[in-house]
Amino acid sequence: MARPGRRRSLTIPTRIVLGYIVVLVAFAVVGGLSFLQHHRTSQTLGLLEDGYLPLALTLSQAKATQSVYANLVERALQSERSTPTKSWLRAALRIRPTTLQRAYDGVEKAEALTEELGQPAPLRSVRRELDAIAKAYSEIDAQYEQLFNSADEEQEAVEGLLAKLRGTEQRIERNYDRASQSVQQRISRTSAVAAAQSERATFLLGLLGFLSLLVGIAVTFLSQRLLRPIPLLHQRVAAVARGDLSSAVDIKRNDELGQLVAEFERMVLALAARDQSLREAALAEQRLQRMQVQIVEALSAAILVIDRDRIIKTTNPAAEEILGVTARDVDAAIDDTSLLRRLPALARAIGEVAEGGNALTLEAERITGFDERLVDVLVTPFGDEMEESGSRGVLVVADDVSDAIATKSRLIQTERLAAIGRMAAHVTHEVRNPLSSIGLNVDMLGDEIHDAGSESKRLLESIQQELERLESISEEYLRLARLPEPSLTPDDPSHLLRDTAEFVRREMDASGVELSLDLAAQLPAVAMDEPQLRQALLNLLRNAREAMPEGGVAKLEATRYESGVRIQVHDEGAGIGEEEREHVFDLFYTTKERGTGLGLPLTQQIVVAHGGSIACKPRHPQGTTFEVWLPAAAQTTSGSSVWRVG
Repeated sequence: MARPGRRRSLTIPTRIVLGYIVVLVAFAVVGGLSFLQHHRTSQTLGLLEDGYLPLALTLSQAKATQSVYANLVERALQSERSTPTKSWLRAALRIRPTTLQRAYDGVEKAEALTEELGQPAPLRSVRRELDAIAKAYSEIDAQYEQLFNSADEEQEAVEGLLAKLRGTEQRIERNYDRASQSVQQRISRTSAVAAAQSERATFLLGLLGFLSLLVGIAVTFLSQRLLRPIPLLHQRVAAVARGDLSSAVDIKRNDELGQLVAEFERMVLALAARDQSLREAALAEQRLQRMQVQIVEALSAAILVIDRDRIIKTTNPAAEEILGVTARDVDAAIDDTSLLRRLPALARAIGEVAEGGNALTLEAERITGFDERLVDVLVTPFGDEMEESGSRGVLVVADDVSDAIATKSRLIQTERLAAIGRMAAHVTHEVRNPLSSIGLNVDMLGDEIHDAGSESKRLLESIQQELERLESISEEYLRLARLPEPSLTPDDPSHLLRDTAEFVRREMDASGVELSLDLAAQLPAVAMDEPQLRQALLNLLRNAREAMPEGGVAKLEATRYESGVRIQVHDEGAGIGEEEREHVFDLFYTTKERGTGLGLPLTQQIVVAHGGSIACKPRHPQGTTFEVWLPAAAQTTSGSSVWRVG
């Protein structure tokens, strides 16, 4: 926008166009003047070529003819053969008027060309000489006729006539000579004029050409000065395109290019500011992304992002451990993985949420293919709104709650055991004294009865057996209630397993059960309280023996498993049903006719106190397997005399 109070200057294109118009006008003027000067010179040269030179040639020919004719007249009467000479003279007399007419025609043409040049007619003297010649021709024609008709006897008269004719012919020759000289003078003057015109034309053309060149140079310089910012601006644009925003073009002008450069520099400054803000935003976004990636990768919960086409787009390391979905499954369809087959409830939840349902939560779902693994799963919408296809992406967050549930179960079980232990200790304390009194009285009654085969003696023996059984149960209750904290010491479990197997082998043989021992080489050391762990193993081996009343094979097996030792006790008994397996570690639950339901809870309490776990599994084709897992000593820490997984 032009500033108020200032005249708006011509635009750069207008100034450039005007400059080149000046150049064109200058060259047009030079060309026009050159054409006019050359035309004038051409006319002058045309006057020479078409006017004076033909006239001079005609007069020269007439003069030469006149000289020849004068000589013929001189010899006309002296020649013996005068008849041929007279014939030639007669022919010449007929030709001379034609030559004179040609001279007149040349004079008229030269005068016409002179008038075209705007000059006054310069050939009056030539015309006067020609007129005199014409008059002389008209006078001597009769004299020549008289000369040709004179006889030889009139010699004196002929000589007088001939002398008169000779004088006339000489005068005519002089007339031709003066006319020719006059034309020669005109030729000389005209040639000088043409040479002068040519010199003037050359000088003028050189001067005008030089001036035109100066004008062209000035216009070119002006155009170059006006357009000088364009290469600089082009270089600046190329530098900006390469990302160099530092160097600037400094042109202080008020025309369009100056304004364009100023606006471009303002744009570059704005671009630099925007780039700086974008770089800062990009750095912040990169930091945020790194933080998000670190957070997601550090999460103990599994993360899966599934798009609307059911393609897995993102996973984290925990997804492989919890759900079995690895980074290799990214960009693969979730239906092509085994996850939905191992966790059918997740397939239903993903389908409902992807089709527009609200977020769903799955609690304590078991994943097949994993040992005792339970997960809590959150399935929630993720990403954009639903497309026209009626589907959207989902986010799956899964947390392994196996340990939490197991810990909760152990806490509940421990609390129950503690409560029952306190109750058992109280009840046992209250029962043991009466049992002791009853036993003492039964002994005294037995001493009074001397008949060993009497019915009373048999009844007393039966009462004594039940009292002993009650005392045994009371002792088990007390042992459960008073189980001390284990004193853990790292040791090779192979020794304990071999000693326990040898200790119980006699019982097994007596019941017709064969005990098989299978220990892996170089088992890791386990932090254990040997007496308590021995008691737990004896309980499991005796349960295996009791499960095979008709005999069979019991197997004690130990292998390295998941940074610890897995101990398995197999039997070939009738097995335990699925519903019964869920309660085998409950207090007072037993499938035996005379069982107390305390052995397996006591065994579980010992294993848990060692930081391990115990499970009851079916064995194929028949039988039951009790599996104990104990952590390796290198990965345990001691706290309050109890070793736990690090």
